[in-house]
Amino acid sequence: MLTIVLYVLGGIVLLVLLIGFASPQVAKMERSVTIKATPEKIWPYLNNLKLFVDNWSPWTEKDPDAAHEYNDISEGVGSFYSWKGAPKKVGEGTMEIKTSEPLELVKVHLQFKGRGDALAGWIIRDNGDGTTMVTWDFESDNGMNPISRIFGRMMDKYLGPDYQKGLEKLKVVCEG
Repeated sequence: MLTIVLYVLGGIVLLVLLIGFASPQVAKMERSVTIKATPEKIWPYLNNLKLFVDNWSPWTEKDPDAAHEYNDISEGVGSFYSWKGAPKKVGEGTMEIKTSEPLELVKVHLQFKGRGDALAGWIIRDNGDGTTMVTWDFESDNGMNPISRIFGRMMDKYLGPDYQKGLEKLKVVCEG
């Protein structure tokens, strides 16, 4: 009986390893929204992390008691903030703007305490008709860890709804 249990457990471990190594090393996800506003109106909400947190971050609503700290750079490259919230809600981490191309692109580096890091950002595309498309993307390199790779496959399911909610909030702020 013990031999059967060991074979079953060994088979499960082997299956998880095979699925993990067959999963993509890099997890990617994105969401977009069209906003009835110019890039000039939208830009400050993307390039200023305090405006992001205070006005349209989907995680501020999830954990309103989370603490936020900002550095002295209010916008653009080098702008930085950290958060510390409930572990089961938003956890703890940092976000720093690494690239800021006015009215076009903002890229940030995220570090999640105990969970690794990722790159994210917003791409702005002027549609030329008084509307602007904003795309929010996310990318995480899960390395050779098969368990992380399996969770990377579920990124869209778990993170996608938060991204969509945040973009809908941005739309309301910018159209209001």
